Amino acid sequence: MAYELTIIQQNDTHGYIETHPEFFWGFEKPQYRMAGGFARIACYVNTVKRERANVLYVDGGDLFHGTGPAVLSQGNTIVELINAMKPDVFVPGNWDFAYGAVQLQSLAEKVNCPTIAVNVHKQNSKVPFFSPYTIKEFQGFNVGIIGLTYPYVDQTMPDSFSNGLSFSLGLEELQIQIETLRNKLKVDLIIVVSHMGLPLDVKLSSIVRGIDIILSGHSHDRLTAPIVKDGCMIIQSGSSGSFLGRLDVSIDNGKITGAAHQLIPLYAEDFPEDQEILEMIEDNLKPYNSMLAEEIGVLKSPLHRMTLNEAPMDRLITDAYLSFIDADVSFSHGWRYGVPVLPGKICLKQMYQIIPTNPQLFELEIEGARLLQSLENNLEQVFSVDPFQQKGGYVLRSSNLMMAYKPYNPYGHRIQHIEINGKPLDPKKTYRVVGASDQIFKKHQTNRKILQMKAHDVIKAYFSLKKEVAIDEKRFIYSI
Repeated sequence: MAYELTIIQQNDTHGYIETHPEFFWGFEKPQYRMAGGFARIACYVNTVKRERANVLYVDGGDLFHGTGPAVLSQGNTIVELINAMKPDVFVPGNWDFAYGAVQLQSLAEKVNCPTIAVNVHKQNSKVPFFSPYTIKEFQGFNVGIIGLTYPYVDQTMPDSFSNGLSFSLGLEELQIQIETLRNKLKVDLIIVVSHMGLPLDVKLSSIVRGIDIILSGHSHDRLTAPIVKDGCMIIQSGSSGSFLGRLDVSIDNGKITGAAHQLIPLYAEDFPEDQEILEMIEDNLKPYNSMLAEEIGVLKSPLHRMTLNEAPMDRLITDAYLSFIDADVSFSHGWRYGVPVLPGKICLKQMYQIIPTNPQLFELEIEGARLLQSLENNLEQVFSVDPFQQKGGYVLRSSNLMMAYKPYNPYGHRIQHIEINGKPLDPKKTYRVVGASDQIFKKHQTNRKILQMKAHDVIKAYFSLKKEVAIDEKRFIYSI
């Protein structure tokens, strides 16, 4: 007998519970449109549930971190809202571990749906930190859902994210759970909700057998059509709650016999909001409104983080660092998250969009040869030919550095030319670097000085110094 299932995916919402500006590509220049928000998502999901008998609503991670209220409450502002929206399952992303294992476990216990991940365990043991899977029963058929969190939290994120935990790619664990679900529990469909990133998920689908659908997350890809690999269908649905992915499938005798996919941009003018959720959002934000309304300065050009090599939002950060620290070059993370900030008055609310972690700055003295190697390592994390070695976000952001590279050259041979402050890099020269948090310099502890200032303070001072800040957007928009 044939059955119909509608899957609704949200991934990488990063705490963006309100309607916000979103970046959309245009023929001549980017377009910025108001979109997203949990009230808009809830209204759409509830409408679909009224129209369709079998609906699976999934959150793919990076739910609890990314905006001021989310960070300041350690994710607690999200709990009441997500419970009211009634997802069927949640898989944590790398940023959900930002508050440590104990707080994430507390958040997961408060969320009224299963939190699952097959590839995170209590440290030095095989004891799972979360349930590996859940089964969703529909009228006439069952769906087995397995979770995969980001496998490199302990390698690429601060140590506090992974203390007490161990992570893996989950290939062996995943195959075991698939066989259990298929052969012992007799589910009709296997769905993997993954926060590994699109390239990793595509490779995963060619190695692990028996997956029908992968709901991918982490890499913020806006897929307008599914990727089909070795019989597995893969979708991913943008970020920041600006998009939903919808997949309508027909199931007959344990096989998908038909599928229709939509990537849905939640434009504010096209999609109504759920009034109950909207009121809950307003109530949850009240304790933070006064603090986040602190005025920082005036922005004269839009900031975004949608380009691979450089982006205006990150150039603001690295320019600010160099304005107050006597260094040869400045660096900032190649983050993917953070919705656009449009011209006008900038408040602390937007500061948390630009850099929600507010890390402490450091100075580092490093020889040119070691700096070159660190940059090659960063390019390998972004462009590795093996998807399982892709551990970075975008290319490390910088000011006072010019680098020409070939992304698909072999490891260690991508950089063709590099200059620091207008002069070719000297392998034997010692350079002074300024940055914040560990970035690619996690292993460089010698000749390193922690500064008694945080990123927000430096950026505030930069706005105060400049009065008005503008970043030339034209140089960034085509590096995707």
